[in-house]
Amino acid sequence: MKSLFPEKIHRFIYIFALILLVAGLPLSKFLMSLSQIILLCNWVLEGDLKNKFRSFLGNKTALLLSSLLLLHFLGLFYTSDFGYAFKDIRIKLPLLLMPLIISTSKPLSQKLVDIILKLFIAAVIAGTIISMLILGKVIYRPVVDTRAISIFISHIRFALLICVAACVSIYFIFNASRFSHKFLWSAVFLWLVSFLIILESLTGLITLTLVLFVLLIYIVIKSEIRILKYGSLLFLIGAVCFPMYYVKSIANEKADKETIKSKKLDVYTSRGNLYEHDRSSSLTENGYLIWVNYCSTEIEEVWNQRSEIKIGKQDLKGNNVGFTLVRFLTSKGLKKDADAVMSLTNEEVKAIERGVANVDYQKISSLKGRIHETIWEIDLYRTTGDANGHSLTQRFEYWKAAIGIINNNFLLGVGTGDLPNAFEQEYINNNSTLSKEWRLRSHNQYLSIAAAFGIVGLIWFLVTLIFPLLIKNNRLNFLHITFFIIATISFFTEDTLETQAGVTFYAFFNSFFLFVANSNAYILSPKNKISPEADV
Repeated sequence: MKSLFPEKIHRFIYIFALILLVAGLPLSKFLMSLSQIILLCNWVLEGDLKNKFRSFLGNKTALLLSSLLLLHFLGLFYTSDFGYAFKDIRIKLPLLLMPLIISTSKPLSQKLVDIILKLFIAAVIAGTIISMLILGKVIYRPVVDTRAISIFISHIRFALLICVAACVSIYFIFNASRFSHKFLWSAVFLWLVSFLIILESLTGLITLTLVLFVLLIYIVIKSEIRILKYGSLLFLIGAVCFPMYYVKSIANEKADKETIKSKKLDVYTSRGNLYEHDRSSSLTENGYLIWVNYCSTEIEEVWNQRSEIKIGKQDLKGNNVGFTLVRFLTSKGLKKDADAVMSLTNEEVKAIERGVANVDYQKISSLKGRIHETIWEIDLYRTTGDANGHSLTQRFEYWKAAIGIINNNFLLGVGTGDLPNAFEQEYINNNSTLSKEWRLRSHNQYLSIAAAFGIVGLIWFLVTLIFPLLIKNNRLNFLHITFFIIATISFFTEDTLETQAGVTFYAFFNSFFLFVANSNAYILSPKNKISPEADV
């Protein structure tokens, strides 16, 4: 089939759609969908489909990447919930469309590659600025915690995009010819890292740290510039030691804990009511025992007078507001009675309603508070087994359920559409302590694939990840390698490929960095040029 329009028109539409896509990734799900529809329609109307398919079938990497969607089609043969299965396949169509369209389209010039990457960074920065305006209340939007300032996509997906943008910034730092440009891209990188801290994204910070760790090792091994080599080595040592020291210092900050023996346990409150004391609980907040000197009747009566969120209801983070209140009072070293609740300021009441459980972390943005809360979650889970409402320890329950499904369906899994039902049944079988509202899927892409398609599907998935790295032409591709690290790390804590934003993020950048930006994606290497190409 021959196109009705000149080649330049199709070329313009293709480039425009790519720009629309990179802008939509951090800013608009609608633009994500629209850009892919435009890419597909333009690819078909451009014609020459026979040669395109021949080129696609001859490209082993593109075929392998797209075969991940084929795996989902094969899973239809032994699934029972076809409604969910076809919804899942529709969401994952980019796994086929991105490798097919990008690998069979005319290569872009280095100039256009750089423009598209710069526009992507600009879109990410625009997203961070909007988030900061929300945080600063210039744009009014209710914010429970700082992660809620990511309004276009989930804060986890946004953090992954920030990590990719930061790595692309590093690429521009090393390839910039002018010092002023290097300085500009360094400032962009620092801003993106700073925003991850403001966002309290532990996943994003850990991911980016691991990427930088690999990069520094590469520089230490490959660089012939002595100051750069040894400077990177020192930075590498610091990158390992400082985060460990920082987390340990937070963990040890309240290391001196009360015990029942050291704590004087009162019998009556000032109002003559009996205190309750759980002598078996060792849970503490800021070193103070939580479940001693506790009078539930007084707390409920006075709190319900001071707050619209009554005892027994959930705070704005989804936790029991009564438990949040008790932790907050404990963190101040107070008893849990009417006098303590009455002593709270109006600002502290609002903080408790937002889900703040410690007096030291009332600010909306507090990375230290986020780390403290994570440590506390682990301690709570270890001592009580309760993971409800806590993002990290809930994942332990999700992973446990996923492993149970895999053990019962080891070879081929449960099929494309039966994962939700399988998880629901596994939680019942395990008598999970998770409330029904928190009984979600695995939040681990590897476990999700293994549960749906068994060990066969997991091996297939791992091959699609690793094979592109083994191809000679891609071994030094900085952009793809850093993206590979970011994506594969995200798969450990998230079902990255189960949402529109996640699957588009993975499918687009995997294809773009392999088939478009692979020839000039080097650092510390003379191989940083590609042949110029005429483009619109």
